[in-house]
Parts: sequence; structure tokens; C-alpha cells
Amino acid sequence: MATDKCVRCAREVYNYNDFIMALSENGKYIPLCLRCYNKEVSEAIGIEFDEIDLQPILLQDADGIDHTFHFSVRLMEVGLVLGAYEKQYENRSQGYEFSIIGDVEDGVFSLFSRLYPRMCKALSRKHIYHDEGTHKWEITESDVVRGQITDDPDAEDWDSDPMIVVDGKAIALREFGQMLKAYEGFNFKLQIFDQTDEID
Repeated sequence: MATDKCVRCAREVYNYNDFIMALSENGKYIPLCLRCYNKEVSEAIGIEFDEIDLQPILLQDADGIDHTFHFSVRLMEVGLVLGAYEKQYENRSQGYEFSIIGDVEDGVFSLFSRLYPRMCKALSRKHIYHDEGTHKWEITESDVVRGQITDDPDAEDWDSDPMIVVDGKAIALREFGQMLKAYEGFNFKLQIFDQTDEID
């Protein structure tokens, strides 16, 4: 299992949600765990920041399948970011992933109270289903697909096709394209959302 080690505290981190590549004084990018990163940011902007570790929570999707969410807290000059993600592939996130940004003064628990209902709403929806006859993923009757673009964890280089995560399932771009064939000739509107955007 690939790991990164924080250059400040030497803590090993396994998930890209747990660390950040920060620009050092000599112009090189170095891995920092979020705890060390948050400490450096708080010192740089001159505020006191107390780390709060949120315990994982368990939520069920529309099919009654359990999903365990872990949390990350990232302090930025523009505010505080709370992320929630699944660890599905060697501790990497290849499932549901959410984040929300607010003022530092809001605090982690205030952000969680806003993020939690969004998570529940997203898991209650079902955009795709697996057709047992064709053994392929198909779009539900809603004709709306909400998902996240991510990288392929098995890829050996950065030039590989991305993956599309829909309903917490990672689908290859080619496979997702096959799902769209049923809509050939239709007009469509493509909307790109940031993770922190509120989606209806």
C-alpha cells in the first residue's frame, strides 16, 4: 500500500484526503499531514485553531447498503473546509465524497450540521442501476446523473482516462459513455459543480 510521510511530524498518511502537497520556501512541493498543514496556516494568518477529530459515521444509501464516512478538516485563508469521504480502494476515496466550506468562526460542528443533511439527501437518490440482463450500468428514469470526476487508482500515468463516481460507484469513462448511447440524438446540458456547491 502506497504511503506518504509528513515532512514535519513524520506521520504516515495513506489517503490523499489526509494530507496536502504544500509549496515549501525553496519552491518545492512537500507532503504535509492536515494537522501540520492547519498549524502552519493558523500561524501564517495569526489565529488560534484547535484540531477536532470527528469520528467516522455510517449512512445507508437508497438500496440499504452501508457507507462509512471519514472526515477531514482543512484550514484555509478563505475559510474552513470540512470533507467527508469513503475509503474504498487501499484507503483511497473511490466512493461518495462531499465537502463544505464556511467561516473559521463557524467551527467544525456547525459545518457538520450543514453537511450531514446534504450527505443524507445524496445517498437517498439513485441515478444508475445495474441491469442483470445486460450486465451493464444504466441510467435511471430520472435522466439525471450527478457524480464526481476522479482519477483511476489503477492507472500508471497521469494521461489515463478519468473515472466517474456515481452513487458511490467508480465507473470508467468508456463505460459511462456506453450508458449515454441510449440518448443518442438528444440535446443535453452539462453542468460542472465544485464539491462545495449546493446541488438540488
